[in-house]
Amino acid sequence: MAENKFSFGSSSRMKEVPVGEHAELKFSGIMKIVDTDWGEKCSFEVTLYHHPSYESIPKEGIETVWESKSSCAEQLMKAASQGLPDLTKALKGNWKLVRTPEGTYFLDQL
Repeated sequence: MAENKFSFGSSSRMKEVPVGEHAELKFSGIMKIVDTDWGEKCSFEVTLYHHPSYESIPKEGIETVWESKSSCAEQLMKAASQGLPDLTKALKGNWKLVRTPEGTYFLDQL
């Protein structure tokens, strides 16, 4: 009979993309709304391949969670919840998360 094993901790949270920079990622798991100390946020499990705030990222990427209250995160969550076949297919590819000089976020499919 196998013994139960326990594990404690929280998922890695992706650092904020600096203004005027971008990150490259792939959506790799659950998308949901979470309650945080700063209110509700959209939460996406992602594999991170490029991010200017990380010194080095292995070629296979880093598993992390992107949490955001940004308009683009809310728009993605709304579109993903509708089950659009083209979007479902597109989410399997890589994406570029851009932070404009004004501080807003945009998501572009690569």
